[in-house]
Amino acid sequence: MVVADFLGEYAQYSQYAASALLAIPTLAFAWHALVVRRTYEDEPPLVAGWIPWLGAGLQMRDMEKFAVKNYKRHGHTFTAYAAGRRFVFSQDLAVHKSVVGSKNFGANQLMVEIQLRFLGAARPTTKEEEAACVPTLHTQLAGRPLAHLRTAFLEYLLESIDAYKDLGVVELIPLVRETIFICTLRAIFGRNFPAKEALEPFDAWDRGLQNLISGKKDAAAVDGRDRLAKIVGDYLRDNILETEPVIQGQWNNLERLGTPFDQRVKYVALGFLWAAAANVAPVTSWAMAFVYNDPALTALLRSELAAADKSLELEAMYEHGAPSAQWVAQEAIRLTMLGSIVRPAAATTTIESTFGPVKVRKGDLMMCTSWSMHRRFENPEEFIWDRLKPVPGEDIHDQLYMAFGGGLRPCVGKSFAYTEIKMMTLAMLERYDVEPVNPFPKLVKTDRIGVGTMEPSHQWKVKLVPRSSPL
Repeated sequence: MVVADFLGEYAQYSQYAASALLAIPTLAFAWHALVVRRTYEDEPPLVAGWIPWLGAGLQMRDMEKFAVKNYKRHGHTFTAYAAGRRFVFSQDLAVHKSVVGSKNFGANQLMVEIQLRFLGAARPTTKEEEAACVPTLHTQLAGRPLAHLRTAFLEYLLESIDAYKDLGVVELIPLVRETIFICTLRAIFGRNFPAKEALEPFDAWDRGLQNLISGKKDAAAVDGRDRLAKIVGDYLRDNILETEPVIQGQWNNLERLGTPFDQRVKYVALGFLWAAAANVAPVTSWAMAFVYNDPALTALLRSELAAADKSLELEAMYEHGAPSAQWVAQEAIRLTMLGSIVRPAAATTTIESTFGPVKVRKGDLMMCTSWSMHRRFENPEEFIWDRLKPVPGEDIHDQLYMAFGGGLRPCVGKSFAYTEIKMMTLAMLERYDVEPVNPFPKLVKTDRIGVGTMEPSHQWKVKLVPRSSPL
């Protein structure tokens, strides 16, 4: 009798357990179908997959393929559901401008993730610390700090370029990239900063950006970041007065607030270092290669320099003496940078896009894919140096170019980046001709679509030939 009762209860509880096991996935699929996959008026088309919580996550592993496929299917803006979150992808210029210019799209949570995961800070900044760091975090470098930085950069750049005369055959792209990296860091931190020593750990850290931000394990990136933080920290202990005023100002503000030394290194120095060097160094190397690969463009830039006002200081000459260099810089950025603007929606709002209203929910993560918007030109994968040159009668604000964000939180290094590209290009053209040794490389997309820059299919070897006389 006891055995029979036990078996009866066991069967009953087994039925309850089986019902629960069936109910859980049923409820999950019902929630996914009725709530997650539901769209409302003016919301962009939704790509949600059929696996609860995971959604379209597996498809999004190849971000470029996923975005391009769904832009073709749904238009210039669509929403993807993955890992319990909604991602709104857009390659519409009007959406990009609305996102960077609206207070409804904040950077707070994203900034927290960058500070904790990418910079490796022990905690995010407090409101007081963030206010103290505003010029470093959110304000485009301009005025006297920019002028001071330009002057220092040019001094170190000319020293480096003049030392090329004995190199002979070189791999041009990595040579220029290393030069820009070293000169940028010396300009920011001072002549004695060990910039060459910092290059290898910086590369390891930078390559792991996506992994660190997404929470994936990346031992090489963490090791690179920690070694770079030590190099920077050891230097700043005794040389803070050698750094640029923009660094000193934020450093002193945080010190007055009682922010620990290691945190100051992360918040101010590492963040500024990455913003100043991560993209401009490889983009400048491509710009230099594109110019030397086009004899007509080389001749044009040299003729503009030769005709420039000789009363100008050399720094002003490189900044303004060859107007076409600005369009070269913009086209190199358009073609080679693979960045996106990522902002969380702080409130439910409706954006006026080029194609009508787009409703975005609070908590949605806006993925403004500049890299795909920059390919909505004719022959998008070609370097056409004057592609972005203003045409009389056309509004330049309608051009599909938005490489540095804008609005409330622009890229701090926008103006300085243009300066670096122009100074490197024009200083090299004044001093060297090149004789190609092997074919020009093709541009290759990295697996870090959304951040970083194109890579060369192979290195372009050239012989540097010093010019007999300046322009």
